[in-house]
Amino acid sequence: MSMVADDIVLSIGGEQEILVPSLRHAMRLERREGGLQLLARDIMDGSLTAAKDILVLHVGDYEMLPAQILSVDPDELKTALMRFVMQCAAVDPADAPSKASTPDRPAKSVPFSFFLLDLYRKGTGWLGWTPDDTLDATPLQIVRAMEGRMEMLRAIYGSPDQPEKKAEKQPWDSKVRSIFNGIGTVVEEA
Repeated sequence: MSMVADDIVLSIGGEQEILVPSLRHAMRLERREGGLQLLARDIMDGSLTAAKDILVLHVGDYEMLPAQILSVDPDELKTALMRFVMQCAAVDPADAPSKASTPDRPAKSVPFSFFLLDLYRKGTGWLGWTPDDTLDATPLQIVRAMEGRMEMLRAIYGSPDQPEKKAEKQPWDSKVRSIFNGIGTVVEEA
């Protein structure tokens, strides 16, 4: 498991561009017709429009961009853009298949835009990040930060999975005596 994968570097027009799969970019691309799922399919089909939709987020929209995209090795372009889309979807290539869904606990299906919005709420709410910090983080960074926050809360407050420690059963008079002994009360016999 890694916090983030290696940088996604692509040479466009003689310039090295680092593609950052931020939550902001993921949300914009999810609003594209068909969302990230269709975007991934379009990338695999070699769509110039799909490549442009991603690269314009990093280099801006200018007239020569389509020609510069076509000058990139198609396999290199496809690999970089698919890594970008996977990371926008909070998929860590180093992870094993998710354990979130098991036969006794099936995963709940929600639209992907809800997942991204939930990451924003967790970043700004649970983690206390600013809106800009949250939008600049990758979805995977937010997921990992939330995992860390939950581990911290379990360490501090315990977990519902852990059985509660049951108080020792002692007679009422013994409990009262221990309370008064704790504050220095002495019982005098009459």
